[in-house]
Order: sequence, then structure tokens, then C-alpha cells
Amino acid sequence: MADEIPTVQILDKKNYFSQSLISLPNALPYPPLPPSSLRLRTSVLSLTVNNFTYAALGNLLHWWDVHRLPSSTPAPYNDSSKYGRISAWGYTQVLDSTIAAIPKGSYLWGYVPLGTLPEDLQVEMHPTIADQVLVTSEHRKHVMPIYNRYFVYAPPGTTSPRADEIARKTTGVAHDAALRVMHATAFLMESFVFSADASRVVAPGIGPDDAESSPWSADDADLSDSSVLIFAPGSKAACLFAALLRARPSGKDRPRRIVGVTSASSQAFVAGTGLYDSVVLTSAEPLTVFGNAAEKRVVVFDFGGRAGVAQRWATVLTASYPSLQFIGVGSAILDPKVAESVFAAAAKGPAPAYKVARVNAGDMRRRAIKAIGEEAYWAQEARSWEGFRRDGIKGLKMSWGEGMGDVVRGWDRLARGEVLPSEGLVYKL
Repeated sequence: MADEIPTVQILDKKNYFSQSLISLPNALPYPPLPPSSLRLRTSVLSLTVNNFTYAALGNLLHWWDVHRLPSSTPAPYNDSSKYGRISAWGYTQVLDSTIAAIPKGSYLWGYVPLGTLPEDLQVEMHPTIADQVLVTSEHRKHVMPIYNRYFVYAPPGTTSPRADEIARKTTGVAHDAALRVMHATAFLMESFVFSADASRVVAPGIGPDDAESSPWSADDADLSDSSVLIFAPGSKAACLFAALLRARPSGKDRPRRIVGVTSASSQAFVAGTGLYDSVVLTSAEPLTVFGNAAEKRVVVFDFGGRAGVAQRWATVLTASYPSLQFIGVGSAILDPKVAESVFAAAAKGPAPAYKVARVNAGDMRRRAIKAIGEEAYWAQEARSWEGFRRDGIKGLKMSWGEGMGDVVRGWDRLARGEVLPSEGLVYKL
């Protein structure tokens, strides 16, 4: 592995559907590793709709800066104004280390590059959490902290249970790559943003923590006796959020109903998850969804409904339910030709008649840690994740690929809209 010629995926920043798999023979031999550093090589990764969001908003949110173009990149791909690399979530192996607490052969879970080129990162051990490291490399200091945090799985001796799981491509490892970061967002939403405990309630969006900049109250968080409409209900994050809501004890803390609003192509999978009280098509008339029932409150969660369908429904429903709350969570894969105009229109367009909030996992997590303390937060998130790591989502099948050639083919399938919600794409490099 140390002498293999590395390859990396490089994207056209203006047309991120266009990818190239580039060999980097001039990257060899690798230089000596600096102090306080790890040399990391991606071992397992998953491709999801999120990867395309990272590309579409890469300039705005600095995602192009996380894994830079290597110095050995050949022309014309070495032009960082035109080309770049986007990341995924998964495992990376420690090929070399100058940190005593993290020996060679360890694995880290976190935000990993698409390619087999090892990456040297300066890191420091978390001051209080033994199994976490934080990236301190200069080129990543302006990146949101959630992307600079890695969980360490170090061998306790000469063997590592996690290394064995990765080698065997277990379901747990596949879930780690494809679902774990989605679970973090769902957990933060259910356990804090929409907590039934007022002392845990935190604001969902980007910004400072003061109430004026991030207004969010216990009334905003209250889902009791509410009807929850989830758009793109077959997305992984939506399924995990719905599962967490359904797991609440029966009574005033649970929504009155959880409705999945989906396309016809995803209807069977969404219904088969068993997570929704009812499943309706996006082509239905919004005001017919509740029948004759009186609704105390309607909350719309948009996990990436296509072509603005969630916003259209919210506009119609607001006339009858003026207290409607709209929560933006994810986005559909956008054609690069229209992505910039879509985001610009959303930012500059007239304010909707309904109340809107958009979640940001990094800021939600920062506020949650401030509310209950870091050790308590990580322990609670880990307990919540444990069951999903084992069981996943009913009907979701994890599909393993091997090598960067399969990664390239998976990227193309996602870009063409060929991957169904029932399939998770995971790759061993």
C-alpha cells in the first residue's frame, strides 16, 4: 500500500457532475511526517446526496478547502480556481504517526477525501474526550469545527476490533459511513432543537447563541399535538429523525402524526420503513392531507424535496394554518447549471408567509454541548447511535463497492438520479 500510485477524484467546480480520476505518480515518495501529525489514507467511504451539496455550496461554506488539490496534481487539474476535491464520511487508516497516543494501524472516523492519496494532518488530542482528535492544520482553521473532529479507533495492542470489522466490510461499518453523520443531525434536532425539556432547547441555525440572533423558544420546540410533514421522507436523515420521534414515550411529547410526503418512485420504500403514520404523494392536494381533522400546529420538515415542493405545500397550508413552521434540513441534488441561481433566488427572494428555520449541525452541536456539557453530550449521542449502527433503517440495503473505479461509477449514478432511497453506497478502498 505504501508504494501504490495514488489516485484521487477531482471535480470541475462549475460542473461537479463532471469528475476525473487522476493518478499521482509524482506524489511518491512521501516526505517525512512532521511532529504532531498523522498520515491518513481513506479506507471506507459512503456517497450520498450530501456530497453534491458540499460541491454546490463549496465556495460559500469552504468545503473545497478541506482537502486541497495535491501539489503533484498535473495540469490542467492543478488550477484550483477551476478544479477541486470534495469529501465524504467514513474511515481513514493511520499509515504513520508522530503522536504517541495514536499508533500506526489505528483508524479514524470522520470527514475523508475521495481518493487513495495519503493526507498529512496536524492534530491535537481532545483535552477531555480520550477517543477524539481535532485538526489543527493551518489550511483548515476556517472550516466549521464539525469537519475537523475525528473519532479514534486505536489498536489496543496488535489487533483492532474496528480494523477487523473494516476488513470484513460489516454492516456496522457500512452504517458508520452512510448513516452516522445523518444520525448526528437527526439526534440534535430531536433531542435539543425540538426537545420536550425546555432546559435542553437550542436554536437550529447558523449564528451566535444570543436570542436576538438565533431566536428559538420552548414554544417553537414543542411538537406535542402537532402534525409533522416530512418531505424527502426516504432520505437517510429523514428516516432517522422520524425513528427518533416515534421512539418518544407516548403522551404529550410526541407529535400527533408523522406524515411522509414523497414521490411515487419512493413511496414503497417510505411506507416499508414503518416510520410514518401515513405516506402521501407530493402530487396530492395539500389541504386534503388532514381530512376533516382540526390541527393545532403544522410543522414542515424539508429534507430535500425536489423542485421546491415543500415550499409550495407550505404556502398553501399557511392560509389555513398561519402558525405553520418550516424547517429546512437538506436539499435535493441540483444540476450545476442551475444551482447558483437557485441558491441566489432563495437568498434574495421575498420572505415567505410562514416562519422558516434552517438547521446547521455544527452550530446545533456547539449549543447542545454548552447546554449539557461535552462528556454528557457525547455519551448521549453514542447511546442513541448504537441501535442504528446495529439495525440501520428497515428496507435500506447497503451496497459495497471496491476501489476508486467503483466510487467514480457511484458518483455518476447519483448524478443521473439512478440511486433509489433503498440503496446505500459504501466503498472499501
